[in-house]
Amino acid sequence: MRYSIDETTSGLSTADIVSTADLKAHLRVTHSDEDALIESLRDVAVNYVENMTNARLGDRASVIYYDALYSSFEVPVGPMTNDTHTLEYATGASTYTALTEGTHYYIDFNRTPARVTMISTPTAFTYAHSKMKLSCTIGYAEADVPAALVHAIKLLVSHMYELRQPEITGTISTKLKLGLEALLNPYRIISFR
Repeated sequence: MRYSIDETTSGLSTADIVSTADLKAHLRVTHSDEDALIESLRDVAVNYVENMTNARLGDRASVIYYDALYSSFEVPVGPMTNDTHTLEYATGASTYTALTEGTHYYIDFNRTPARVTMISTPTAFTYAHSKMKLSCTIGYAEADVPAALVHAIKLLVSHMYELRQPEITGTISTKLKLGLEALLNPYRIISFR
């Protein structure tokens, strides 16, 4: 499945996910000399967690463009909220016509990733680059960010703060050995097609 995504920035800042004070307590830092460094490491860690899981931390208005019409397809990022969403198909090179939920398609929000299933698949404009687009809200709200993802952010910040370089064992450089994958894997959104 080929797609592209346009996302607005979240109203949620990285400080809303984990505060500088919480990070400093986790790092056992009592001074404020390196607050700017800790905050920049937090931004990097949040970005890493989002990219690793395909989950968004903070609600984002998103438009997902699909290159083809599918009878069933997944929302490749998430989690998708059960809010307002619009599914449209290309009727011209850059014009779209909305489909009606319940008549043309339905969405299964109970699975991750969310799945859209077409009841009746329309015929899209042949020369449109994006045959279908889904406008929706994706991401965890501030109160819903899983504790495991917050802890993974803390571990990443701690690792980057303490080592500030790749971990070297003898002459071999290794990746982070903190069980990071164990924390992130349950929240990964993997889309198949």
